Amino acid sequence: MDSRRILVMALGIGVVAALPARADDKTPLAVKPGLWEMTSDMQHSGAPPIPPEVLAKLSPEQRQKMEQQMQSAMAPQHRVDKHCVTAEDIKKGFDHMDQMSRGQCTQKVTTSSTTLHEGTFACTGQGSNSSGSYRFEAKSPDSVIANWSMTMTNGGNTMTMKNDMRGKWLAADCGDVKHD
Repeated sequence: MDSRRILVMALGIGVVAALPARADDKTPLAVKPGLWEMTSDMQHSGAPPIPPEVLAKLSPEQRQKMEQQMQSAMAPQHRVDKHCVTAEDIKKGFDHMDQMSRGQCTQKVTTSSTTLHEGTFACTGQGSNSSGSYRFEAKSPDSVIANWSMTMTNGGNTMTMKNDMRGKWLAADCGDVKHD
């Protein structure tokens, strides 16, 4: 998941992972449009949920290369990114999630307001399952905190991910930072 989608979720969506939109819940977080800096700390554990049929098609060299890449990707990740977020991004809120949907997903929103979005989700499809929870809070119009966790299973492998994020509004003008 790219950091742009995470930022938009943190600022106006209130969910993470692959959730479809809920027509009855479009309350955006009360935050400012403009240039945002997002700090994200992600941790992974377990085995990547790669279907056995995919692994079976790889040559020994390809499999070794993929395992090395996965090992690197599983290390804790700390990122700081700047993003240009428009008023339209914030207004759209949940609508961005349709682009990320795969399989069948259900969502239970437990809290939805201009300052807090939280809930749970579960997705199935193409031999994989994922479930998790999320919480996004607008501490003020120029400060957000978020965390989410997810468990994914496929091909007998299970991987968990946890992400803690902090966002701060920097300016109304995005300067050289382009809107994604």
